[in-house]
Amino acid sequence: MKTEDKNRAKITKAALYIEENLSATLRASDIAKYAHLSHFHFQRLFCAYMGEPVSQYVTARRLEAAAIGLKNCSSVNLLQLSLDCGFQTHSAFSKAFKKQFGVSPTAFRNNPEVARKGVDLDRRFLISAPPNKSIEAVGVVNLLPFHFQFRQSYGTYEGQFFRQKGQNIGQQFSTLLAETTPPNLFLMSCFPNTPQNLNDNRVPIWFGGAFSDQTNSSWSKEWHCFGVGAWAVFEHLGDYRFLYQTWNRIYRNWLPQTDYVLRDDIPFEAYLSPTDASDRSRQLTRIHIPIKKA
Repeated sequence: MKTEDKNRAKITKAALYIEENLSATLRASDIAKYAHLSHFHFQRLFCAYMGEPVSQYVTARRLEAAAIGLKNCSSVNLLQLSLDCGFQTHSAFSKAFKKQFGVSPTAFRNNPEVARKGVDLDRRFLISAPPNKSIEAVGVVNLLPFHFQFRQSYGTYEGQFFRQKGQNIGQQFSTLLAETTPPNLFLMSCFPNTPQNLNDNRVPIWFGGAFSDQTNSSWSKEWHCFGVGAWAVFEHLGDYRFLYQTWNRIYRNWLPQTDYVLRDDIPFEAYLSPTDASDRSRQLTRIHIPIKKA
């Protein structure tokens, strides 16, 4: 495994540790030790690969969990909620909550809609304010309408899609390419909903091929038409296992610092590498985010 992939794998290990211990005391030095990295190296790598400092990442996830808990059960005890979400005192929780959402927990309890929201329409209570931009789009493009023939899968495991047993996505893509009329644009996957965490077994994933025009291919009866609109395009070069880190940087680092917001379409990733996956470092993916001016 290449050095960069080893580092990315260690950051994945750290992110999973955070998810599993949001209610506990989380010190950067302890997380670094768990990931087998020095404190300094861990801080630098986490911000580089995840798009924000680890302390900010932890706080944002804790406050998202608190907001969801409060929205789903308005009668919850605020002190217990603050402790369950990793805050040492009620006052510390209330101060952080108001800073993040612009309203107190009590006001949020009465009307969650008055709270400040994040950029991701599927995770409105996840708000990031990164100190500087760590990723740039390779461009903003306007695509012509195209048709997407797809099959559906479910779930993420350690941030990765297509990890179910017996599901050979490479073989399914190869079968699609062997059709009489294969995709004339690219192979792709898209995500009707955002995963709520690194291990989300319910989130749907559509995968298949992009066509200029709909065909009679027997590979699947399911089609979706993407309309005209602007797309911010990002590149991920390397192992597909760490694509989620690039997605994280887009949503939690790039988008909050632009004058764009998401428009009503489905983000997708286009696979532009050879189907031979023997050299994962050559796997090129272009991530497309549907955007419009705020």
